Amino acid sequence: MQYSKYVHVYQIKDDVFALYHSLLIRTVFLSVIEKINLENFFENGIIIEHSLSEIIDYLYSNFFIVNDENEDIDLYSRCVDMIPQPAISNAYIVITENCNFNCKYCFIANAVQGQHSVKVMNHKVISDTVRLLQKTYENQQHSYDKTITFYGGEPLLNFEGIKFFMKEVNRTKRQSYWPNDVKYALITNGSLLTKDILQEIKGYGIALSISYDVDEESHSQRLDKSGADSYDIVRRKIALCKEMDMPFSLSITITDTLLKHRNSVLEDILRLSPQTIAFNLLIPNSGTEQNDEYYQQATDFMLDSFEKLRVVGLYEDRIMRKVHSFKENKMHLFDCCAGGGNQYVIAPDGSIGVCHGYLNNRKYFTSNVCDSDFKFIENSAFKFWKNRTPLLMEKCQDCECLSICGGGCPYAADLMHGSIYALDTRFCIHAKRVLAWLIKDLYNQIKQD
Repeated sequence: MQYSKYVHVYQIKDDVFALYHSLLIRTVFLSVIEKINLENFFENGIIIEHSLSEIIDYLYSNFFIVNDENEDIDLYSRCVDMIPQPAISNAYIVITENCNFNCKYCFIANAVQGQHSVKVMNHKVISDTVRLLQKTYENQQHSYDKTITFYGGEPLLNFEGIKFFMKEVNRTKRQSYWPNDVKYALITNGSLLTKDILQEIKGYGIALSISYDVDEESHSQRLDKSGADSYDIVRRKIALCKEMDMPFSLSITITDTLLKHRNSVLEDILRLSPQTIAFNLLIPNSGTEQNDEYYQQATDFMLDSFEKLRVVGLYEDRIMRKVHSFKENKMHLFDCCAGGGNQYVIAPDGSIGVCHGYLNNRKYFTSNVCDSDFKFIENSAFKFWKNRTPLLMEKCQDCECLSICGGGCPYAADLMHGSIYALDTRFCIHAKRVLAWLIKDLYNQIKQD
């Protein structure tokens, strides 16, 4: 017998080790004596004490140890068979590519400043988009998360388009199939929010996410088109949300400046009382090239924040994805919906793509909502993205984060290394640090109980 190739050993304390199964996302803790006895058994086949037999039986029945590599191969094949067929889980509706901000680290800046002839989605494209979504949902009537996200540019520059979209959805509900569990979200810089807009957003049941970096110096990279700082105006709009009892989430980009103010940032987040928060790691572009130390520090900040904020019931989205996967022993195959070809991105001209990172050059935008014969499951771009999960990527097979990573950002991998099937190496740093924390946090929780 031997350890499964998917078992990775972590030292938790001087006398405690964790065996972590990277394929099944399972963890077992052993004392140093138990670990030594187990490895002696592997070497000479001798069971020193009765308790070791029980440990061996448990580890074998849970695939931590195997008789030979064929058992690992069989287990891997069964896990691969569990990968679901693609289903459109998220649809980014790029209601406009115009933006009233000029954020220094915007990863789609080239798109929103580009020269596409159509920058604002008109009613015809909106109607065709709703029709496409209706057909898509009708053809995949099974249980899965479904979200429609209004995006830009700055989507509130075309709020009339958003209202028309929702009216088209309601009309479709009356006339045809439309699932009741579709969620709606709006990602905005917040500067254009008014009482009337907030009332209508609330009436449509659209979840509001405001991009805001909390700390004044950090937020100074979010400039408006005139070059003016936007901190105070967005702060006032957040206060307006609270005044109108409108729940909101905060989308916070972690910059080097924010890391310098990490302690005050957490205090300020609590004062703002968002419903949830999402920290964003910088995606490389022409103006932002981060080194490994940045991703290490940014991840440590996210973990420290998660520990402190969960005490008051406030959870950060990106870490929570892995917490959920770790807790439920459920494979986290894709860290974004584009991975696996599970996402629509609809440009203002109706072009259908997989990832909004490619809005500028329209790479992987291979059809249009006016094409009534479009089926994403048969489309070349969606087929190409289908297998973009660590579970099917050769470079990931020996990694401890195999089933919990999700593969990071395919767009970032392409940008840095020339292919969506390359590693998102910045995310490798992030995922490995998060996993080590999860294992230690589990041990601490067990000891407390």
